[in-house]
Amino acid sequence: MPLLEGTLKYYDWGSKTSIAELRRIPPSGEPEAELWFGAENNLPWLVKILAIQKPLSLQLHPNPEQAVKGFEIEEARGVKQDDPRRLYRDKKAKSELVCALTPFKAFCGLRKIDSAIEAIEVFDLPKEIFSPLLTDGEKGWRKVISDLLSKESNQEIESFINLCKTDLGESWGKTAEEIVKISKIHKTDSSIMVLPLMNYYELDPGDAIHIEPGVAHIYVQGMAVEVMEPGDNVVRSGLTKKHTDKKEFLSILDVNAEMPLVQNADAADHQYTGPVDDLIVRRIEDTKIEVNDSRSVDLILATNGMSKVEYGEETQLKPGEAFLIQEEDLNYTIHTEGNAFLVRGEPYSY
Repeated sequence: MPLLEGTLKYYDWGSKTSIAELRRIPPSGEPEAELWFGAENNLPWLVKILAIQKPLSLQLHPNPEQAVKGFEIEEARGVKQDDPRRLYRDKKAKSELVCALTPFKAFCGLRKIDSAIEAIEVFDLPKEIFSPLLTDGEKGWRKVISDLLSKESNQEIESFINLCKTDLGESWGKTAEEIVKISKIHKTDSSIMVLPLMNYYELDPGDAIHIEPGVAHIYVQGMAVEVMEPGDNVVRSGLTKKHTDKKEFLSILDVNAEMPLVQNADAADHQYTGPVDDLIVRRIEDTKIEVNDSRSVDLILATNGMSKVEYGEETQLKPGEAFLIQEEDLNYTIHTEGNAFLVRGEPYSY
C-alpha cells in the first residue's frame, strides 16, 4: 500500500498538540515530537515532521569515516546497542535538511571569527579562554570550545545568564533571549556558554538550512520537515538529560565548516540543496507538477491543505500523510492546494 500515515515518536521535548493539529485528529496527551516516514520501508533516507516545544540538546553527527570508526570501537569494547551510553549505533553518517513549517528557531554552526570576537565582548566571556581564537583564528576553535565545556563554576554560568537578561541591543537581543529560556531548563550546564559563539536562526515557513556532519546545532522551537540520512548516531555535549560525551563531541566537531545558509522557497515548486547530492527535496505550493523520469524511490508528504497524487488512480493526501512510489519508470502528477514535499532518491545502497 503506497499510502503512509507515519510513525509517531514520543520525546519529552515534543509538543502535545502540534502534530495532532496538523493531522486534524485528537491529540494523544503525550509529547508528540516526531512523525517518521520511510524507516519501515527500507528507504535510503528518513523523512520526519518535527514538533519542538522544548529545546533539544547541543549535538552533532559524524561523517562517514567517523561513523565507521566509532561503531567499530564501541563494538570492540562490547558496548551493547541498547546501552544509553552508546554513541554509534550504526556505520552511517548523518546529514540533514530542515525545512520550516512554522517559525523555527535554532542555533547552528560556529560563527565567523570576527562575529565570534564581537560575541566575546558583548557577552563578557572570559578573555583568557579566547586567546587561541584571537591568535590562531579557526585553528583555535577546538581549544576555546573545550575550555567552555569544562567550566564547572555555577557562579560563572549564573553571571553569564544574568548578563543575557539585560538589554544587549538589537543585534544580540534575540540570541540572549533564547539563551535565557534554555537556562530555565538547564541552569548549570556549561554547554550554554557555547551558544553565543554559534549562529542563531529564525526561519520563516518555507525556509531551510542544511546541517552537515560535524556541525554543532540545537533546535529550539517550531515545526519543520526534516530530511536526513538514516544514521542513528548522535553525539551530545550537554543541555540534555541523555548521555553526553564532551570529549567525543570535540573530536568530531568540524571547526572549519561553512556557516549554514538559509535557503528561501521563492517559487511554487522550489528545490532545496542537501542533505546529500543524490537526493532531491522539493517544496510544492498551490500548484501542479508532472513527474516522468527514471528515479526509483519517491515520497510525497502533505503538510498543509489538501494534496492528491494521480498514479494509475487518484489518491488524496491529508496533512501528515505520505504517498510512496518505488518504481524505475515513474509517471505521475501531484496537485496541491496548500503545501507538500517531494523527496526523490535512489534505491537503498547500504
